[in-house]
Amino acid sequence: MIDEGKLRAFGALIVRLQQRGTLTREEVREAYGQIWRNEQPELQQGAFIAALRCKGETGDEILGVAESYNEMWQSYFPDVVKAPEPHLGIVGVGMDSLKTVNVSSGAAIVAAACGVYVHKIAAPGMTGVSGSAETFAMMGMDPDVEPSAAFRATERSRLGYTSVVGAAQHRTGNFRVLGQLRCGTSVHFGGPLGFHSGERHKIVGVPDPALCLMMCESMKKLGYRRALVPCGGSREHPGRYLDELSNLGVTHVAELHEDGTITEYDINPGDAGLEVSHYEEVAAAKTPEANVRTVARVIANRQQGAVADLIALNAASCLKLMGKVDDLRTGVTKAREAIASGAALAQIRASIRAQNPEPEAGLARLDALLAG
Repeated sequence: MIDEGKLRAFGALIVRLQQRGTLTREEVREAYGQIWRNEQPELQQGAFIAALRCKGETGDEILGVAESYNEMWQSYFPDVVKAPEPHLGIVGVGMDSLKTVNVSSGAAIVAAACGVYVHKIAAPGMTGVSGSAETFAMMGMDPDVEPSAAFRATERSRLGYTSVVGAAQHRTGNFRVLGQLRCGTSVHFGGPLGFHSGERHKIVGVPDPALCLMMCESMKKLGYRRALVPCGGSREHPGRYLDELSNLGVTHVAELHEDGTITEYDINPGDAGLEVSHYEEVAAAKTPEANVRTVARVIANRQQGAVADLIALNAASCLKLMGKVDDLRTGVTKAREAIASGAALAQIRASIRAQNPEPEAGLARLDALLAG
């Protein structure tokens, strides 16, 4: 039975948020800790989650979410990726107003094909048609393996992924409330900042350019060595955004450098040698299967055009952040070469073999997807 005093104290935090008040980093960390431990009724949990998101998070509140998430995750999954060089995380937080195919998944595959070790934290499509969790599962990688097995897949093949909600539900019983949501929450911001696999290099796409600097500053305070926080715009749809680098218009970026400095700047598609595309060319399909098939066809060099450019651009940002290229234009060229040569398709096949207890079944799933 929950203590009445604890119920009331938690309820007081909800009231403060409803009244547009702010919470301290420590208050948010403790409140979310109670949510992860299921120490509050689900009604109170949902009310707190909604109130913080509706009020709008401060930098300290985001840090509180991220720290509580880190504490929960690492208490259950303390293992890390032990690659021969620093590895990268890449994720879009969702909640963007211009929904596209699953770009970060495709970019992760291509970046790995170009030599970057990538561990992809993936979640179901809570705010869109599909997310990275569905993408990799439909391509044939096993979403139900323990994170440690996915980490070993990263070490062996340069690319592994963990379905974050699936892992937490399977191992801890947490995320019951979040698993039921189909809307954005503060965990979409704080969760991706967690050190899921020991990474200290990460790209986190956000749905509003006003969030870029705040998120990047939070990543610095958490201990990241290098970070990129992009928000992509569209010439055709001003005021609407992608949570990744965009080939539709200007992308605003905040970047954390090795020396601890943070810079903000804009990127035009032409800076990477790309033409400006139309949103309709990269927009999300109506079904998860159609979304994933499009990404798979690009990876297999069976589809060129705007989606291929968008995936190449975001893969290029991975290569640049990890020091594999000096500029995005060179990165786009390397990404295109990896796709055209078959290296990208070979990469996803290698990752299926590394992260599926029944690799032949996984490979057959990929082949069926490409044939559809």
